[in-house]
Amino acid sequence: FLLYYQPQVDHNGKIIGVEALLRWQHPVRGMVSPADFIPLTEETGLIIPLGLWVLETACLQLAQWAGNATTAGLTLAVNVSARQFHLPGFIHTLEGLLERTGTPRNRLKLELTESLVLDDIDDAIHKMHALRKIGVRFSMDDFGTGYSSLERLRKLPIDTLKIDRSFVTPLREGDDVMVRSMIRLGQELG
Repeated sequence: FLLYYQPQVDHNGKIIGVEALLRWQHPVRGMVSPADFIPLTEETGLIIPLGLWVLETACLQLAQWAGNATTAGLTLAVNVSARQFHLPGFIHTLEGLLERTGTPRNRLKLELTESLVLDDIDDAIHKMHALRKIGVRFSMDDFGTGYSSLERLRKLPIDTLKIDRSFVTPLREGDDVMVRSMIRLGQELG
């Protein structure tokens, strides 16, 4: 497995962060898409050790970047699976990992999907607030594809909404109105 770091840019094109992307370099098949292996890791439970490896690798990278003036201000976003996030010891595990790696906590951003949050909204809210207290930030991935109410969204300590690609690829007539509305909603909710 490999982690690639995809730049995230602001409206001026300045790199403000990166997202960790998991890939599998297979000896025969070449680069395998996560869509081809993540469902199997979820089904078998291997997503737990794989997710821990991803978090640890990303934290080590973030700690290394903290020592370089060019990269010290970058955030690093990591997708977290529902199975991993809802584990009873997830907060304790992540706190230990952050401590052990020396990761700047305010530079780590966990990406959660709407469906992950909705699986157990009370557990998600509790864990997000607990992790937020130690500096970890949150991004809601695939925004617009779930069925979350605005009331639920308002309770979540989310820093970033990532609008699902189905709204922008390909851009169809009327999609721009929806995207602008989602951006406005995100701004109004802070």
